[in-house]
Amino acid sequence: MPTGAGTIIAAMKRLALSIVGGVVIPFLYTIIVGPLTTYSDNSALNLYAGYPVRWPILILYRFFPVDFLNEMILSLSFIGGNVLLYTFVTYIVLSAFWKPKATSRVPPPPVQPSLNS
Repeated sequence: MPTGAGTIIAAMKRLALSIVGGVVIPFLYTIIVGPLTTYSDNSALNLYAGYPVRWPILILYRFFPVDFLNEMILSLSFIGGNVLLYTFVTYIVLSAFWKPKATSRVPPPPVQPSLNS
């Protein structure tokens, strides 16, 4: 396992890409799948299509009373939960496929014989 500044930079790049993925993946899913569900008459399919982005709201409704939840809590849990989940998933996928670049190791120069001997 390589160590040093190159590994830290690679980990920071992976973290930055995973955060971007955590924001972009649910956004694109909502933009693409949301309008497509209007063309389907199958209510079960429409329900299942919403689970990948609606799961934080479903969990809140399951464990907290409805009168406790207001729009701010629902919005924050919806956005925050999706970003955290998809950031984590993207980070795991990037970690699995991210290969560190092979660095060529140049051997040190030969030791010069001393002139005093």
